[in-house]
Order: sequence, then structure tokens, then C-alpha cells
Amino acid sequence: MSKKSLQILFFITVGIVVFAFFYFDLYNTLRIEHIETVKQYFLSLGVLAPAYMIILYILFNLAAIPRVFFTIFSGYIFGLFYGFLFAWLATIAGLIVTFISIRYLFKEKFVEKFGEKQLVEKLNKLIEQGGFLMVVFLRAIYIVPSSVLNYSFGFTKIKTLTYLIASAIGFIPVVFINVYAGYEINKNITSSGAFDYTQLIAPAIVMVFVFFLIKFLLKKFKLTGLLKSL
Repeated sequence: MSKKSLQILFFITVGIVVFAFFYFDLYNTLRIEHIETVKQYFLSLGVLAPAYMIILYILFNLAAIPRVFFTIFSGYIFGLFYGFLFAWLATIAGLIVTFISIRYLFKEKFVEKFGEKQLVEKLNKLIEQGGFLMVVFLRAIYIVPSSVLNYSFGFTKIKTLTYLIASAIGFIPVVFINVYAGYEINKNITSSGAFDYTQLIAPAIVMVFVFFLIKFLLKKFKLTGLLKSL
């Protein structure tokens, strides 16, 4: 299949996913009040449940539709360990498909049109100086939406393997916190006792650790100034 045909297929796939998301009102279906219904649906799929979640995550990732509810639902449905494992694998699968699709199908045209732009040059310079750490940093703090990063980095000079490994590492704290939230929601719904505030300790420790680790790495590799220049 030619690159032109694949580009058309890409846009058709994204269009179908976006249309289905709004036409079938999936946003409303995936709200927290429907979480038990979603749980029962996924459990009814048996061993195929993780595969279905990964496929949905990939499609939503391609269409740049927020996917945070999947990681929360994963913790609610599968528990802390398996919920984290499935959500992390789904996240990685989504970014791999999107990143490679963008790089292969659209990077050449993008570089032709915007390759000399100042922002693009600065981003490539940032990648040359600390690409691996910068991807870990941007994934871990989750300020920039995941889909934006997948699309943006697909147009840069970063090596595919570097991007994938760094993203996989950077996603760990974000996925853990979301899955942990889903896990605790399930515990609180099924429990009649008062809210246990000690359950906030684990995500708080993760967030503090990530903050100081990122601060240390940025200072050590002198990337703060370059970030500000963007």
C-alpha cells in the first residue's frame, strides 16, 4: 500500500473514531457514575478484556481523545497490580502506533514546510542535548497532553527507540496515580466505612519523588535554561 493510501486510511480511521465517540455519546458513558456498568461490560469479555482496552486506547490515542478514564477504569476493574500493568501496556501501545504513524506518514511533508521554523529548530536542539530525559520529564509531569507529544515528537529528529523507552519510563508515575485512584474508588464504593485518608499517602509519595527527581535531572544536565528559551 502506498504512503498516500496509508495517509488517507489514517484520516478515515481518525474520522470514524471521532464520529463514533460523539455519535454514541461515549463521553457520557465513560463518566464516573457509569463506572460499574463499564466494569461489568469489561469483565464479561473475560480474557479478551485487556486486549479490547488496548485497542480502544490506540484508537483514542490516534484521534487525540483524552484517555485518562481508561487508566482510572483499569484500576477500578482489574485492581492495582493488573490494572497498572494493562493500563501501562495500553498507554505504550497507543503512543507507539501514533508516533510511528506520524513519523512515517507525515514527517517528510512537515519538515518541508516547517523544518526551518525557529520553534522546530529549538525543539530539535533540546532533543540533541537531552532528548531521553526531556521525554521522561514531559511524560512524568503530564502538563502537555500525551497526544500532543506523540504528534509533536513524531516530527522531530529523536530516535524512535529513545522516544519509546523514555515515554514508557515517564508514564509510570502518571499511570500509577490514575490506576491507584480507580482502585481506591472501587474500595470506597464497596466499603461502608469512612474515607481512609492514609490511602493518599502512596500517590503523594510518588508525586514528591517524581518532582525532586525531575528537578535534580534538569539541574544536573543543565536543561532548565534551554526549556525557558522555548
